[in-house]
Amino acid sequence: MATSGTVGATVIDVQQLIDHGARRCGKLAEELTSEQQTSARESLFFLLSNLANLGINYWAIDKEVIGLQANKYIYSLPVGTVDVLNALYRTLNQPTGSYATSAGGVVANVYDNDVATFCQQTSANGNIQVDYGTGNPVYAGSIGILPYVAGGGSSTLSYIYEYSTDGSTWNTLYDAGSTTITDNQWIWQDIDPGQSVSYYRVRAYSGTTLALREWYVGNNSTEITMARLNRDDYTNLPNKNFTANQPFQFWLDRTISQPTMYVWPTPSDPFVQMTVWYSRQIQDVGALQGQLEIPQRWYEAVVMMLAHRMSLELPQVASDRIAYLEKMADTYLMQAENEERDKSPIYLAPNISVYTR
Repeated sequence: MATSGTVGATVIDVQQLIDHGARRCGKLAEELTSEQQTSARESLFFLLSNLANLGINYWAIDKEVIGLQANKYIYSLPVGTVDVLNALYRTLNQPTGSYATSAGGVVANVYDNDVATFCQQTSANGNIQVDYGTGNPVYAGSIGILPYVAGGGSSTLSYIYEYSTDGSTWNTLYDAGSTTITDNQWIWQDIDPGQSVSYYRVRAYSGTTLALREWYVGNNSTEITMARLNRDDYTNLPNKNFTANQPFQFWLDRTISQPTMYVWPTPSDPFVQMTVWYSRQIQDVGALQGQLEIPQRWYEAVVMMLAHRMSLELPQVASDRIAYLEKMADTYLMQAENEERDKSPIYLAPNISVYTR
């Protein structure tokens, strides 16, 4: 039997989806005007946006590692965040090593645990390296920089993390590319998979210059679940600015366009993290020649839902066809939603304390 031998290799772009939608409305794709093409593309955006209201889309779950700052309790989440699924307070260990700079600056300032000091290199494309010693490999699970920007503003830095087994030959660990940095605001990157090696370095390129308050190569992380507060619980806290080493609660304020997390107590340690797993909106529709950010199992449901929406706006679509498209859209949406699960065991823990106190 001759088969393709491939899975998931068929490419369906936005234009093809719109063409299929038109044909299911009883129209030729060539009949669509530019206005109707634009309307169909917008309808596609509307229906993808609405999927967030139906439940978690498991392909649209991301992780954000937020560097906490002393005396700051409000943190913005990425644009498009729908809800926080898990929030964890994380601490890291900073192994002891020998640091060196290739382009000047006071290298001791990047590992002195003092965010008021900084190391500003004097020439572009330099690097800062740490050597943990021969025979003493370190597995770096998370690496962060705390930038210094003169005047306390923002700038652009192109940088890369590299590792080496001998201090001479370097390999890419993570390439951040051109990144907007803000003074005294952490940028953390979890390294997965990592490497167990004795040498790490952060290197600037594309004519940019390193200026860092801290460079933190962390390992042996410990995470503790943070409890979620509702609006009433948070607003009724008597002292929202109470500080402690560990914030263990948060309230999510679902503002436009970036939801914000209010943590409590207010953290006092600038060398800890908050790991946030969150659901987000599906990516924008984009160009007609582009593809949608949906798995293959969702295509039929999306096409039928698009066809139904197009039938409501295209002229001279029979009412019985509109009703049929609506029925089929609901059918395929239910099929897709029923499969959108992780199939993990469910653990139920009844709380009967109100009856036994």
